[in-house]
Amino acid sequence: MPASPYVSRINQIDAAQLDEEIYKVLRSQVKEITKYQPGERIDRWQPEIDALLKFFIWMFSLRHGKSTFGQQLLNLHYGNVTRAKSVLFLIFTVAPAYVRDKLADGAASPESKTILCRVANVAKLLEFLNLLVFLHRGSQPRVAEYLLGIASCSSTTHKPRNIGYSYMTRELLWHGLMELFTTGLPLVNFHYMKHGIKKLLSRRRRTGAQRSFPTMDLGSKCPYCHDTPVLPAHAGCEHVYCYYCLKAHFTATSEFQCYECGARLCAGNMLMYEASPAAASVQVQE
Repeated sequence: MPASPYVSRINQIDAAQLDEEIYKVLRSQVKEITKYQPGERIDRWQPEIDALLKFFIWMFSLRHGKSTFGQQLLNLHYGNVTRAKSVLFLIFTVAPAYVRDKLADGAASPESKTILCRVANVAKLLEFLNLLVFLHRGSQPRVAEYLLGIASCSSTTHKPRNIGYSYMTRELLWHGLMELFTTGLPLVNFHYMKHGIKKLLSRRRRTGAQRSFPTMDLGSKCPYCHDTPVLPAHAGCEHVYCYYCLKAHFTATSEFQCYECGARLCAGNMLMYEASPAAASVQVQE
């Protein structure tokens, strides 16, 4: 059966994306191989390495046939490509990126960098215009294809494209879990859970005795963070907390048990610590 002349736009775009992904995979493998080499040497020869990779990709695909690797994966090929057009396709693919990388080196003059920026802007504008034309006419998504007059053709009889839904299902499941976590995690009271677990695991005997006024000296530590209390505060027992530690607990729950004596602390009893006159006189004597 003859091949169908119609090629969907999505297949042509996917073929170009696959070619780019194949190049990126090879480039990452080269970086992995040369990661133990001096970085300055590799960076100096990076434009040549990239050009060599693109040459090898072209040599084993378009040079010996009528299709790139991306087109082969989607059963496409160039119907009117010749040896001369194949070589020009390589030049259009390799030369601009090579010249850009070489001129972008620190040794380049400011005038060269200015010219490079202008040429890059013109190239991006041409790619954008070619994309608009491609969306209208449905062929030649790359500027090089338009300049050379080559277009993709289907290698087999046109039939509906097979779509694998396994990847789509995994992505939908993952995004659903992410939405669940981002919505549900802020609603979980971790302070209350932590205090409950610690209460169950602790074997210390809790006493209900509470002192009317807490005491604080140079050795006092916050029962929660075990550091010197910052902006000391208390809520009904003899122990002094950091203001932030105590306020954070009362923000999560209206009451909890002291981490040291087990006394029941309520948000309504939270006060800033002020030394009693007797304690202040002792500190002055010390």
